[in-house]
Amino acid sequence: MVKITRRKFIKSATYAGMTGLVAGKALASPLVLTKSKTSKSTEEGELIFKPYYVQKGEGPHLLDWAYASDENWDAFLSNITASKQGAKISDTRGVDKFGIDVRWNVEGFGYIYITADNGGKYYQLPPKGKVEELNLNFELAKSRVLRNRRRLNHLSSGNWQPSKEVEAIKELSESYYADAVKVEHNKQKCAKLAQKALLYAMRAGEMMELDKARNTIRLNGYRPDFHIGCDSRSFFQMDPELFMERFTDIFDYATITHYLKSSYYQDFEPSRGNTNYQLRDAVFKELRQNDITVEGRPLFYFYRTVTPDWLRNMSYDQLLKYVEEHTREVVGHYGDGMYAWEVVNEAHDWANELQLKPEQFVEITKLACDVAKATNPKVHRLINNCCPFAEYVQLNKWGKLDAKYPQRTPHQFMQALVDAGVDFTITGQQMYFPYRDLQDTILLIERYEEFGRPVQLTEVGASSGPTKKSINSGRLEMPTEPYIWHRPWDEELQADWVEGLYTLAYSKQWIEAINWYDFVDPYSWIKTGGLLRSPEGEKKAAYQRLMNLQESWKNLK
Repeated sequence: MVKITRRKFIKSATYAGMTGLVAGKALASPLVLTKSKTSKSTEEGELIFKPYYVQKGEGPHLLDWAYASDENWDAFLSNITASKQGAKISDTRGVDKFGIDVRWNVEGFGYIYITADNGGKYYQLPPKGKVEELNLNFELAKSRVLRNRRRLNHLSSGNWQPSKEVEAIKELSESYYADAVKVEHNKQKCAKLAQKALLYAMRAGEMMELDKARNTIRLNGYRPDFHIGCDSRSFFQMDPELFMERFTDIFDYATITHYLKSSYYQDFEPSRGNTNYQLRDAVFKELRQNDITVEGRPLFYFYRTVTPDWLRNMSYDQLLKYVEEHTREVVGHYGDGMYAWEVVNEAHDWANELQLKPEQFVEITKLACDVAKATNPKVHRLINNCCPFAEYVQLNKWGKLDAKYPQRTPHQFMQALVDAGVDFTITGQQMYFPYRDLQDTILLIERYEEFGRPVQLTEVGASSGPTKKSINSGRLEMPTEPYIWHRPWDEELQADWVEGLYTLAYSKQWIEAINWYDFVDPYSWIKTGGLLRSPEGEKKAAYQRLMNLQESWKNLK
């Protein structure tokens, strides 16, 4: 297998299959955090989740990589492995109760990540020396069917009741699950019935979330303060006047990127103190003249490709001084014109080229927020997180570097900031198509409500599938694996995902914005992930769908 980076993981997961995640010796070794030559063994008995391949297609049906998550749905490093023979785990590094997250092919729905959590009761390892085998098909179905029961009870606690269609699909999943329970002793027959139960449970889960969300939107009405935005770099990738026309038709919010070192934009700070504002100021002026709310991003992002050597070579004390000076200068430059500043980007995972300790990341974030507030208290302070399901924790990597310290999920990082009294005002979470269904997606996002700040979906995107041009150029070829979600990606499916995600977000009063990345192909970070087909400005189905969606909301005034 070929080793994969977190960036490549997201980009491939948004369209093509993951064929190269590594779950070998590096992930099977204990994480050593001290100088001790030996670590206390936490290995117990082995729990095996055996798959039964009842699918009709050629597959693959089970990805040869998996990860474990705890009772809070936070990924953690374990020795879990996956192969055609199934998922196996015997060392959870002391985590008592857990679920497993596997990519499983549900024909009729998608080859997608699903969590098995024992129907919400979670798993425990058997005693040391013992082996316990479970039916993977049944465990996946049980976990999703029982979650749908709990979720439907939660969603129905107000004045909403599911539609007949939702009820019918849910009951179909329940019926197949009941049949699977009756023949649990017959593993193959149970697996076949469980696969049917899982298919309809996946469909019912998405349907109930969207049905509830649309009902909530009708009751709450139009939200004039909800922002729909996008990054603005396409200003330089197409005719500026055409850009502004297409952009302002569907967006009222824009971000301007300030990477110190950039492969696609003017470097913002190629050497310390030598800041380049000219191009960004020009975009900023045009956006503000068109009544677009603007956010600057990021003040600090310590990822390999955007970190210049002069920053990489700083001592920690020098870095703290730079954080203070840089924050004061950049925030002060734009004054009240910026609605918000993204203070740190991806500081929870492996954007750690400086090899900072977890507590140092918190200290830097706190310092930058304090200085930004002192410089201009009117400007919001946003924390941006990537990889919502934190699969990177199982990779145990900072980009190409081995992670020296335990990695946190985005939620754990945000909790650490809250515990430390960091004065941020907006919680940000990226949501590129996450290889998860829409129910998983909104459940993950809902975890951030507890922090009491408005939430932005800071970067979202999905592919519209291969085109003749992308195939001929080799940028995006025809798929060789089962489709990921509903059917192979095309422009209408991209539009379906847009409508689903934006509807769910709009229904949550505590979500204030959602930002698409990027605007125009072939420059989109996600391959064919733009809303325009080319710099000539041809609109994709998702562009029109987003426009129609906004019109429908405005009609609720």
